Amino acid sequence: MATTKVSGELVDLNEATSESGLKIPTGTNNNRPATDVAGMIRNNTNEASEGSASCEEYYNGAAWKKINNVAFPPPLAFKTVIYNGNSGTQAITGLGFKPDWVWIKCRSTAHSHMLADSTRGVTKYIMSNESTAEITRSDQVQSFDTDGFTLAGNGDVNGSGKTYVAWCWKANGGTTSSNTDGSTTSTVQAYPEAGFSIVKYTGTGANASVGHGLGVAPKFLMIKKLNSSSDWTAGALDWTKYLEPNGTPPFRTSNVWQDAAPTSSVFTLTTGGDSNGNGNEYIAYLFSDIDNVSKVGSYTGNGGTQSITVGFQPDWLVFKSTNNTEDWYVMDSVRGANNVLYWNSGGAEGTSAGVSFTSTGFELTNSFNASARDYLYLAFKTN
Repeated sequence: MATTKVSGELVDLNEATSESGLKIPTGTNNNRPATDVAGMIRNNTNEASEGSASCEEYYNGAAWKKINNVAFPPPLAFKTVIYNGNSGTQAITGLGFKPDWVWIKCRSTAHSHMLADSTRGVTKYIMSNESTAEITRSDQVQSFDTDGFTLAGNGDVNGSGKTYVAWCWKANGGTTSSNTDGSTTSTVQAYPEAGFSIVKYTGTGANASVGHGLGVAPKFLMIKKLNSSSDWTAGALDWTKYLEPNGTPPFRTSNVWQDAAPTSSVFTLTTGGDSNGNGNEYIAYLFSDIDNVSKVGSYTGNGGTQSITVGFQPDWLVFKSTNNTEDWYVMDSVRGANNVLYWNSGGAEGTSAGVSFTSTGFELTNSFNASARDYLYLAFKTN
């Protein structure tokens, strides 16, 4: 059996000090051990490896070899699928994961957006383009499956001769937990590595904080009251204001967030009925920035060509002008960057030339780039 040796200072692993732990010697090329023994491991500060300013080395008996610090691939947490309806039972597959939030929109004709998640259950729906309360339907999504989801024949999600898109996110496989980080106990289903969580809570009618389970501050969140009609409420960028995903208005000044950005554990609310009415039930979807996965940002249009860098090639984009009355535009790489749907409208798919996905973000030539208009964007990558 081969023996691996670690050179350098040894410490008592039972000692209760800040120095406890097994140390790997660190140094440069010039202070490698004078006597090299096969199996030695060290950190070399002269050599860089992928994702690190230094690298680990091991001695193989003849030479020191670099151990690459290769980052783990980003989590598989989002995917877009398109399909043709059949008015019957249909399994939609190919996600590579079991979804926890499925957002379906008919492309070819006018139908409302249908949003179901595994926290509320597959028969419960809300619509991004409407203020309507949550509805119960047994003829739409039947189940969230290991590689997709199964549909019944309702025309909103699976009508014969119609085309559809579904945007799908993974959270925690339908397993929720009670979160007491805030003053209001919430039911949370989070996937921190992908920067996404689903939060369900009951309003208090008083200033409150709500735990979200992400471990970092979310950059965008959207809330919908479930038990009665109410506009959506969304927050991003400027937490003295809010946006309305089912409408077209720009930023509206309000203390809905107590004029405070979310923290790594909670978001805060005042007493508004759309987001925190006493005894009302709410669902919230939250997004944080994750390298090579997701990005929430802003830019000012220049009326010409402009490139926006997000650090990866996005597969899903949402745009909204924050200082002008304008739609919420959504596009993805599966339908094509210039095929546009609208969060705030049940209308069929339209086209809007002038957007392209790049290896580091997206480029605008005329669409969503009007001079002096400020824009919010959300970008997600399929991994």
